[in-house]
Amino acid sequence: MKRITLNLFFCCLTMGAFAQQPLGGFLYGTEAEPKGTEWEAPEKLSLNKEQPRAYFFSFADVESARRVQPEASSYWQSLNGTWKFHWAPNPDERPKAFYETQFDVAAWDDITVPSCWNVVGIQKDGSLKYGVPIYCNQPVIFKHTKVVGDWKGGVMREPNKDWTTYKYRNEVGSYRRTFRIPEDWREREVYINFDGVNSFFYLWINGKYVGFSKNSRNTASFNISDYLVKGENMVAVEVYRNSDGSFLEAQDMYRLPGIFRDTYLTSTSKVELRDMKINTDLTAGGASVEVNAMLRNLGAKAVKGYSLTYSVYQNKLYSDEIVGQVGKPVVSETFVLDKDASRNVSTRFEIAGARLWSAEEPNRYTLVAELKDKKGKTIDIVSSYFGICKVEIRDTEAKDDEFGLKGRYFYVNNKPVKLKGVNRQEINPNSGNSITHEQMEEEIMIMKRGNINHVRNSHYSCDPYWYYLCDKYGI
Repeated sequence: MKRITLNLFFCCLTMGAFAQQPLGGFLYGTEAEPKGTEWEAPEKLSLNKEQPRAYFFSFADVESARRVQPEASSYWQSLNGTWKFHWAPNPDERPKAFYETQFDVAAWDDITVPSCWNVVGIQKDGSLKYGVPIYCNQPVIFKHTKVVGDWKGGVMREPNKDWTTYKYRNEVGSYRRTFRIPEDWREREVYINFDGVNSFFYLWINGKYVGFSKNSRNTASFNISDYLVKGENMVAVEVYRNSDGSFLEAQDMYRLPGIFRDTYLTSTSKVELRDMKINTDLTAGGASVEVNAMLRNLGAKAVKGYSLTYSVYQNKLYSDEIVGQVGKPVVSETFVLDKDASRNVSTRFEIAGARLWSAEEPNRYTLVAELKDKKGKTIDIVSSYFGICKVEIRDTEAKDDEFGLKGRYFYVNNKPVKLKGVNRQEINPNSGNSITHEQMEEEIMIMKRGNINHVRNSHYSCDPYWYYLCDKYGI
């Protein structure tokens, strides 16, 4: 066992306070009900939403962690599927008390999550049941003026009568469903996660107000442990088509509201690997790997004498399968954490003869991080894929260029690369912004057949699965 002194960062979170300074606009505290103005308050980005972090998951054992994808974890539960749904053309006509547990939604329509309600509402005869899909380039779709400070006028100003949003001023979708928590999650922290909701939503669990979120295309996670009951639980989500955040999302694309990406529950231990970043660099004998991790303690007991084991496995090319013996990593390092340390964990180790990542040969590795207490009991396990590649832009002399041309060139692992790329929008004529994993993989295959090695994600953070596929197949 290698013993080194590390810096740890233990962040204590309650519903009212962070030991870590939260980002501006991220609000925390208990409120009985929303004020109803949050979706037009730019200084308020969220209430009780978790701070942003890397996209990875907790697992119950190393074997499942090696599979990396959340479906392999017993601490992940999908909430995709059928929800009860009500659509209103504007906030005044929404069912204001729908989140109450005694409110009857039996007569409501069923809707599949994820989806875009405008697209779902297109009927066979061409009529529109749930509002109007709107395509627009740069302007927002509500009344506005192109002057400094125009955002202060909000999104509910009355436009000309020939505007689509004159009638559909700000569509609101109300969603409800029930769920149950697995028995082995009882003593753990439980989170509800939304990978994409356009463009603003309020959240209730069992009739109690949890918080809200803006930013339609990054994961919104809420710790709902204190809101859960034994047996059946109820989640209610109220989605607004437009918010002050829409001013920042006025790109060249269809504006399609709804819960349009995956929704799911996750569970972590009270002491968890909260965040992780993997950096790689080339060495004479292979590669060096630096892992920066953040630990968080939501429990009452102090954390002392813990250890952290990093195990690295090589993946088969274009596959998630492990090369060679599944139980034998190419590197395994255990670090004892200094009991007095109080900042981030930063560790470095070497991979001899490392296979490098490129568009032609997208070699990948799997990192499994296992946290144990001083008695050797496993507390948390997380994992991530990574590739080893060094990307640079170099000023290159003509004598050093294969074509004898001087210029600034793009290098990957010391080799010049010509970028052959395309623009991509997450859009499908049948489902709008809701793209399945199978559809994404088919897009990748089309690109590879066209000798594409680069994609411009226009104009937002894509579904997390898209980045996984790009790494796997070489984009």
